[in-house]
Amino acid sequence: MTATAKLMGVTDASVDIVDEVHQSTDMGAMYPSDVVAEVSQHAEGRITMDLSYEDILYPLDNMFEEETPTDASPLYTWTYVAPTTAVLVGNVYTLEFGAPDAEYEVTGALFTGGTISGEAGGVWTGEFPFIGQDVDDNSMTALASHTVELIRMADTVLTIDTWTGTMGATPVSSELISFELAFETGRHLKYFNGALAPGDYGCTKHTGTLTTVMEFGTVAKAIVDALTVPGLIQRQIRLKATSSTHYAQIDFAGTLDAGGVTLFDDRDGNITVSLPWVGTWNDTDTNWLEFTIANALSTLA
Repeated sequence: MTATAKLMGVTDASVDIVDEVHQSTDMGAMYPSDVVAEVSQHAEGRITMDLSYEDILYPLDNMFEEETPTDASPLYTWTYVAPTTAVLVGNVYTLEFGAPDAEYEVTGALFTGGTISGEAGGVWTGEFPFIGQDVDDNSMTALASHTVELIRMADTVLTIDTWTGTMGATPVSSELISFELAFETGRHLKYFNGALAPGDYGCTKHTGTLTTVMEFGTVAKAIVDALTVPGLIQRQIRLKATSSTHYAQIDFAGTLDAGGVTLFDDRDGNITVSLPWVGTWNDTDTNWLEFTIANALSTLA
């Protein structure tokens, strides 16, 4: 299929043609065998981008279920929830890469997970690895740029609530320095007889970790202090960036992995602590990972 939208904010992109060759090992010879066969071929790569309220939808619509937004003009709400009992059917893409005289496209592209992060004084960024059925030598589609608004850390609010409390109820002021959400979809390619290219894909459990780096204030200290008492430390964490009526929200439920907490780190002479939260099903919120995006888009191009 032909590409229909130019992805904005891309800072790096790569694509690999993964061409697997089998070479037999002949007995009785000191030289490499000439018994060789191509056995499989697929695409792999990754896209790194500054995230906007608009184009963050493209990786999410692919990794989770293809979404139809709710609400109506001028504001539409897109909601992406991690799967519970069934594999999600995402929006499979054709990705076009290249420059004049070096133009290629990846067909059947699927993002396998991603890392979404932000640091104070900057913007949200995303790195999304992908797999694909094939790479073709094909001319790129001429597409115009479109207007987007970057998601700023200056507009981002952190809330941390108890395991049985209400998600988003308790804001944390002047402590968050950075965050990194790393998650996997478990997607993998399936090969079958009769073809060099993969014929389908599979999916295992979704998993993820949210790491919050915080200055050692009241909230961070209370969490660290709780480590001195045996027992699980579990929290509901929300990161929400808002610009006028637009917003980007990550809801995450996790258990603190105490094996990764170091006392103390430092930023410009101030004590900081890195808190790694492992995604954990929460019975109160009935999930562990959800994205909600509100913008002016009623459809994806």
